[in-house]
Amino acid sequence: MLFNLLLLANVAAAQELMRFGCSQLVVDRLDPVVQPGQLPSVHMHQIIGGNSFNASMTPLAHDPPTLSTCTSCTYSEDFSNYWTASVYFKAKNGTFKRVPQVNNLGIGTKAGMTIYYIRGYTSSAKVTAFPKV
Repeated sequence: MLFNLLLLANVAAAQELMRFGCSQLVVDRLDPVVQPGQLPSVHMHQIIGGNSFNASMTPLAHDPPTLSTCTSCTYSEDFSNYWTASVYFKAKNGTFKRVPQVNNLGIGTKAGMTIYYIRGYTSSAKVTAFPKV
């Protein structure tokens, strides 16, 4: 009985996590949140997701799920954008080289990121699917 209860708890916990991969869309000096409309921004990002990502998008006027026509994510319904700052290696001679994104084995993407959506720890938290366009 205890084994069945533990197995059921593990299955329930596994249903509170969604993990998927997104291939790299672009590496560019764009930051629509910190420096909207500025081309180029003062720092570099690695960007994945919906193809409507641009320098001038603002949260109130630009809705990637409705404006994108394709995505670099394995879930074709996810037109969201995700981006991280680029990481650089500084050599002994003072030069910098960007550290490339690499694929996460088993996710099925190339040179991108693994996205995690994790349900909150309260029973009132809800996990919902991506909005239908």
